[in-house]
Amino acid sequence: MTPRVLITGADGFVGRHLASYLLKDVGAEVKGMDLRAPRPGGPWERCAFEVCDILDGRAVLELVESFRPAYVFHLAAQSSVRRSWEDPDLTYRIAIGGQANLIEALREAGVAARVHIACSAEEYGRVSEEELPVAEDHPLRPASPYALSKVMQEYHAVFAWQAYGMETVITRAFNMTGPGQSPEFVVSDFARQVAEAEAGLREAEIRVGNLEARRDFSDVRDLVGAYWELLRKGVPGQAYNVCSGEDHSISELLDILLSLSDKHIEVVVDPEKYRVADIPVLRGDNTRMREVTGWEPRHRLEQTLADVLDWWRAEVGGTQRR
Repeated sequence: MTPRVLITGADGFVGRHLASYLLKDVGAEVKGMDLRAPRPGGPWERCAFEVCDILDGRAVLELVESFRPAYVFHLAAQSSVRRSWEDPDLTYRIAIGGQANLIEALREAGVAARVHIACSAEEYGRVSEEELPVAEDHPLRPASPYALSKVMQEYHAVFAWQAYGMETVITRAFNMTGPGQSPEFVVSDFARQVAEAEAGLREAEIRVGNLEARRDFSDVRDLVGAYWELLRKGVPGQAYNVCSGEDHSISELLDILLSLSDKHIEVVVDPEKYRVADIPVLRGDNTRMREVTGWEPRHRLEQTLADVLDWWRAEVGGTQRR
């Protein structure tokens, strides 16, 4: 039987890769929903899509009643840590208000779907070297409005399971990257600057923030497969780290990207690129995820970075659109 899958926040970075995976590797019937019409290209030329504001409870109910999914990936969120400091109210409203609308719509429509709640390793906050790698039982110490919004979503997901029997599965994703990511995120930001410098669209320099931070990076094309396996096989109400289990410094990622270019590019430290309450190091323990899914990454970090840079080279050359 063909699985019927709904994705909220579907035209974002993860949503587009997830939809492509579900169409190609799973053969699912996919419907996306997002606040605005999808960008040209990508998976939405091959499956259904509906413009719907997650904060509009009536509209969400009508969509759920008409599509009646067996699986839901709830990705709709204000996903930028920086923006969460600028507008914490919107960040919280989308996180808990939007999720409540989705859960209530499923209940009112009588749809017994399994629901993936996309949360974040940002919830762990500041972690010392002695506490690494971070497992799921580690204390949550949110250090930004974004991280706090994700803690709220987790507690609501557990509530939905315990109070209503809604089969919610929670993921705490560590840093992910891949082709098509917004330049709000560090790898894509660096790759865009390199591509623009190569194309003569900017000075031969790259502006950077804190290069000493260390993060656990994975390729989004690998992680969407883990999401699907966890949603099908994960324990309801349970949280799962989704990560590589390795950490790399931002300076290491920058060095790899610069090595992929024939152009000499100067590195300039820009204080404006430093984040408020930046976390020095974060590396996850993915044992629980691997035990459930048998997941193994298919993309090496160097290949991922090369693919991101090539995507931006095509973008700045005008051969593809974001």
